[in-house]
Amino acid sequence: MESSKGKGWIMKQTWDDLLFLHWPVDAAWLQSLLPSELEVDTFDGLAWIGIVPFEMNRIRFRGFPAVPFASRLLELNVRTYVRYGDKQGVYFFSLDASYMPGVFIARKAFHLPYFKADMVKRKKSQQVDFSSSRTHKGVREATYHIKYQPTSEPYEAKKGDLDFWLTERDRLFIVRNGSVLQGKIHHDKWPLQHAKTDVLLDTLSDHYGYKEDQVITHFSESVTTYLWPFEKVTK
Repeated sequence: MESSKGKGWIMKQTWDDLLFLHWPVDAAWLQSLLPSELEVDTFDGLAWIGIVPFEMNRIRFRGFPAVPFASRLLELNVRTYVRYGDKQGVYFFSLDASYMPGVFIARKAFHLPYFKADMVKRKKSQQVDFSSSRTHKGVREATYHIKYQPTSEPYEAKKGDLDFWLTERDRLFIVRNGSVLQGKIHHDKWPLQHAKTDVLLDTLSDHYGYKEDQVITHFSESVTTYLWPFEKVTK
């Protein structure tokens, strides 16, 4: 029941064929890339950056049905993990998406770094072939092409483990005019699977210390997500 998710959510989405591709980076270096209001979050002293491709389906605002031509898009984001006070959350460096009106709304209404990209996803059996080429005017070009597929049975990550720390986040942060805002997120626990990947082309991670030999990956077939409006949390 949607009511069990609590009051106040404004958007519902389903995320399908999602891949988490993470690698560790130096925490002090990563802090230099973040707004000064946010603090890098670490696991056993290491910070992490992730690339996350997925298909977003059944997008709708609360009280309205999904609109067929606007309820599906592809997304590819670059993210990391931060703290504000005692709150842990996600911080996005970029979010590329395939639907220009959605990009426009996200940039204007939520002040998130969304960029338009030409994107294609093909799925054959369990293998996903996902490619993205950024076309947004006035920003750095970025291309990414990856094939990935699950290699294990689904499982739920355990609290205290790295895979739980990387995936189970219930808020994201943005900084606007010196103020920190959070947007809460709710979804059931990720049905995670280990994954095999083949990165065919990548100019997306050029500035983020990508370490191919230290990458860890997780796949999730589908999860339904509820999002709340941003609220100011600056002390």
